[in-house]
Amino acid sequence: MYHKLHKRLTLLFTGVAGAILIVMSVSYLYMSETELSKNSLLSFSSNVDSLISGLEQQSDLTWEWLSKTAANQGSLLALYDNGASIAYNRTVLSEEELLLANEVKAFADEHYPQLGNGSSYFAAHQEFTYTAKKETYHASVFNIRKNYGILTGIMLYSTKPFFQQINQQRLKFAAINIAGILILLAFSYYFTGKLLEPVIEARKKQTAFVAAASHELRTPIAVICSAISASKSADSVKKERFFEMIEEEAMRISTLADDLLLLNRSDTGKLLSNKQPTELDTLLLDTYEAFLPLAKEHDVTLNVLLPDDAIPSCNCDSERIRQILGILITNAFHYSMSQGRVTLSLSYSRPYFWIGVEDNGIGISEEDKPHIFDRFYRADKSRSGKNHFGLGLSIAKEITDAHNGKIMVTDTPGGGARFYVLLS
Repeated sequence: MYHKLHKRLTLLFTGVAGAILIVMSVSYLYMSETELSKNSLLSFSSNVDSLISGLEQQSDLTWEWLSKTAANQGSLLALYDNGASIAYNRTVLSEEELLLANEVKAFADEHYPQLGNGSSYFAAHQEFTYTAKKETYHASVFNIRKNYGILTGIMLYSTKPFFQQINQQRLKFAAINIAGILILLAFSYYFTGKLLEPVIEARKKQTAFVAAASHELRTPIAVICSAISASKSADSVKKERFFEMIEEEAMRISTLADDLLLLNRSDTGKLLSNKQPTELDTLLLDTYEAFLPLAKEHDVTLNVLLPDDAIPSCNCDSERIRQILGILITNAFHYSMSQGRVTLSLSYSRPYFWIGVEDNGIGISEEDKPHIFDRFYRADKSRSGKNHFGLGLSIAKEITDAHNGKIMVTDTPGGGARFYVLLS
């Protein structure tokens, strides 16, 4: 499923970015070609002006000057004296070029009669585009009053080099676009893969979570079913014991359901409902007093260390913070040896509150530390605890994260573990 999604996202991102790249390239080419076309026509007009100026200044026209001028401008030049082709045309131009010049002159006589012989102006010219035999030219016809007559000129410049330049530019842009799209494809494949990693990881965690929850539910349900079946043929004394077993397992299921609902609320961002200024020193004292009886049952000494100076209130959900403390203290009791010691502590360093729960028990191995806040994770040494589902520390972390805080664990000198909850 994710492989197909990865491909589709890659194609989508590449398609969108590639389309933008192509549109931008086409737009640039259009503006560039328009500008080049305009510059080409302006350059041709400038050459025409230069030619006319030279013709006006020349008292005697020589073939050498005419040939050199036409060659320098890369143009075809034909001249007509009072409408008649001069010898230069027949000598310098090929039959095909002379025929083309005569066609252009006839076209100009028909479409631009204002430039015809007998007009009263000193000099005039007209530029236009002319196509012959599938080749396009910049063309100009001009008339100059010279030596009591009219000198008519036809100047042609082939646009073939211009279009070759345009085609080369288009091919370069096409190659750049293809290379760009291939690079986009590679980058899109890589980055969409990176984007999907959290989704895939979340999916794996969800699958593992469901599998673990199902596993945890299977045992109490199996015990309940077995107890119900056995109680049908049991005497009253045994029935009572079976009913106690059913009640215990039902309570286990209820506890697990409550934990799962709390984690679900955390996943949906609805974990905290009652944040308000809280006196953390008072909260720790209340928690300390509440857990003293349980400490005696575990033969553990419970202590509390509070700052000597007054500290400000902390904006938090007091019930959730109490729940974190309960989880950490219960774990500390569970992992402590007989006649062990568990210490609650509170300190303040602007703007942070540090809540600590420390024990001198068996500690946490280095290989377990990266996973202790994972859901349903339990180290081997704790699996014998029937009432531990491996959700306590993950719930503590979710509550801490909801407060934008941090929860950390370090080793206690001499053995044991020290948990810190950082709030602000």
